[in-house]
Amino acid sequence: MKTFGFILLLFFFFLYVQSQNNLIVFSEGLNKFQIEYHGKLYYSIPQTDVKITQIPDHLIKVKIIFEDKNISPIDTSISLYHPSKPIQNQDIIYYIPKNKHLLKYLATLPSSDLKPVIPEIDTSIQVKTKEEKNIQKIIFLNDTNNTCLQAIDSTDFNKAIQHIQKIPNQDRKIVLIEQFIKHNCFTQTQGQDIISQVPFEVEKLKIMKLILPKLTNVFDLWFWKDNLKYPIAQQAYTEFYAQYLQQIKNFPTLPDSLYKTYSNTLSKLDNDQSKSYLLKILFSHFSLEFYQLETFIKLIQHDQNKEELLKYAYFSIKNKTDFEKAIDFVHFKETKERLKNFYDKQK
Repeated sequence: MKTFGFILLLFFFFLYVQSQNNLIVFSEGLNKFQIEYHGKLYYSIPQTDVKITQIPDHLIKVKIIFEDKNISPIDTSISLYHPSKPIQNQDIIYYIPKNKHLLKYLATLPSSDLKPVIPEIDTSIQVKTKEEKNIQKIIFLNDTNNTCLQAIDSTDFNKAIQHIQKIPNQDRKIVLIEQFIKHNCFTQTQGQDIISQVPFEVEKLKIMKLILPKLTNVFDLWFWKDNLKYPIAQQAYTEFYAQYLQQIKNFPTLPDSLYKTYSNTLSKLDNDQSKSYLLKILFSHFSLEFYQLETFIKLIQHDQNKEELLKYAYFSIKNKTDFEKAIDFVHFKETKERLKNFYDKQK
């Protein structure tokens, strides 16, 4: 009996250790703050981003106290559980939107190599009305993120897009698409699928402009003009897209906590393709300091991949003249020449 009790104790201890998560909060408006959790302040000096590690609970109560006393504290409970992601040993990222007095969920990233097994849920007994309610929730009620680091779950996306396809009234279909975009984030492929649901040229151009900020990766989308039939519409999209890329340098600066988290995540990946995938997402939504770009590019092995990422990073780097120094991150003379030509064209 004692042996059984000891084993049971070890089991619960192991479960406790395995279920610890990290909380990251950053301010999109760069307002400095501290987090009060379990009677302790993190950190001792107010920061624009704060990380609390090894939290065993899935639902926690926190208080955000701003350095600027004119900003009222945010006293709230937040969840360290996200249904589409593994729930153990994760970095759970929340942010304080600019000009909004609340906390919003942003993304979940692995903080260790552990990959807990999530049991499958049997949905066979769900009735049609419940499924319809679920689709309405996906389209209208999902938490919209200003910064789209994470796309909608593919299963949820397919449910919503199939529902939209069945709508016979075109005006109603456009309304559903607009709401779907407003409340979700998408991959480029999902964005293309949404555009294909819009039959008319004017509405299609409008949807293409609307969806760009809600994509996880906004690069290499010049070809989207081919979704449009008329040259004037294609030109309008091309001009809008060029302006959008130029605006990325004005996006919020990559917070130090996310910079460190992604640097750690990237260092654990063993190939350039996986690293490039994550970096394209970061470059799509944050402006970069030169030292941040240097860290990321040095984690890439091959000149070919470095060249591609530097061309994306040009739009994200805050000081464009830093791009000239970044050219030295590649090794081969031919690659340097191509990057110099690219930089000259952009200027």
